Amino acid sequence: IVWEAYSILVNEYVIPEQIDPKVLSEAAVIGMLDALDDRYTAYIPPSTFKIDQEGFQGNFGGIGAQVEASPDRNGVIITKPLPNTPAEKAGIRAGDRILAVDGEDALGWSVLEAVNKIRGEKGTDVVLTVEHIGSLDPVDITITRDTIDDPSVTIMEVADTDYGRIRIAQFTAETPKEVREGVQELIDNGAKGIILDLRGNPGGLLSSTVNVASEFLTDGLVTYEVDSRGDREDWKVKKGGKFPDIPLVTLVDNFSASGSEVLIGALQDHGRTVAIGTNTYGKGSVNLLRGLSNGGGVYLTTGRWFTPNGRVIEEIGIEPDVIVEFDPESGSGLNSQTAQGGDPQIQAAIKQLDFQLSQVSPDP
Repeated sequence: IVWEAYSILVNEYVIPEQIDPKVLSEAAVIGMLDALDDRYTAYIPPSTFKIDQEGFQGNFGGIGAQVEASPDRNGVIITKPLPNTPAEKAGIRAGDRILAVDGEDALGWSVLEAVNKIRGEKGTDVVLTVEHIGSLDPVDITITRDTIDDPSVTIMEVADTDYGRIRIAQFTAETPKEVREGVQELIDNGAKGIILDLRGNPGGLLSSTVNVASEFLTDGLVTYEVDSRGDREDWKVKKGGKFPDIPLVTLVDNFSASGSEVLIGALQDHGRTVAIGTNTYGKGSVNLLRGLSNGGGVYLTTGRWFTPNGRVIEEIGIEPDVIVEFDPESGSGLNSQTAQGGDPQIQAAIKQLDFQLSQVSPDP
C-alpha cells in the first residue's frame, strides 16, 4: 500500500510539483519507524548518518553532554554533562529534561533526533530549553558549541586510602586498553583495591564492554542476547584478563545504562564485585545502525541483553547490592578527583573494600 499510495499521488495529486520522491520516501520510512513506538528505533538522514559513531571516536563537535531516552518516554534527558565542556560551563545538569532545542519542541524526539539537533559546528550557538530535576519552571540555556574531547577512562587515587578509582565515562574502542593500563598504573602506585565508577555511563560498544569485563573475570559468560527470531548468542569472557583477583567495588546510578549495565550484571553474577549506588537505567536492548541507499540509515532494536544468570535488563535495570543515594549537585560531584568526603557512595565503597581486605588472611 505504500507504493500504491505513492503511485496515486504521482498520477492524480492536484499539485504535481509538490511530489518530491526523496521527501515522500523519507516520510514513509519515518512513519513506519514511529509506528513501532520504540524509543531506540529511528531514521537517520544522510547529513547526520555518521552521528552515532562520532561519540565512539572520542572527538566531535557539540556541547559536551550525553543524553538518553527519558524513562517515561517523554523526550530525552541529560545523563551527564562532560567536565570542562560548554554544557557544564553553561549550567547543564545531569537529569535535565530537554524540552526544546532552538525553540523547537523536543518532547517527541528520539535520542538520535536530539543529538542531530544539538550537535553542530564549533563556534555556533544552540539554545536548550531544559527542566531541572525538582523544578517546574523551564530554563533557556544558550551554549556555544565547541570541539569535544571525551576520554573514556579517568584514573585517580582515593585520598587517604590504599585504593584507586577508575571511572569509565563510556565504552569506546580504546576503553579496554585504557582500563588495563589505568588499573595497572594504580596497582603499581600501591593500590590494593579498585573502585570501578560506572555512574553516568550511557554504554557504548558491546565488544568493548566484553573486553573490559574480561579483565576482571576468568571464564564463563559476560552476557547473552536474544534476537527477533528467538536465537541466542553468547558473549563469553576472553582469556588473559590481568585483574581477576584484586578487590573490586563498583558504583552505579540511575544514569548507568546499556553497556555499563551489562558489565555490572556480569560482575555481580560472577560474584566478582559488590555494587553500590542506586538502580541502573534499564536499557538492555541491542541496537544497530543499518545504512540505506540514500546515504541515511535506520537505527533499530534487534535484540535484548541478559546477565549470565538470565536476569532481564530492559526496563528493569540492575539493582545494586548496597543502595546508597547521592545527589551530585549537593556534594563534590562525580568528577572530583580529590574531594571524596562529599560523596557517600565513594565512602561506602571505601568501607566495603576495607571489609574485603580485612577478610584476607595474612601470609604466614
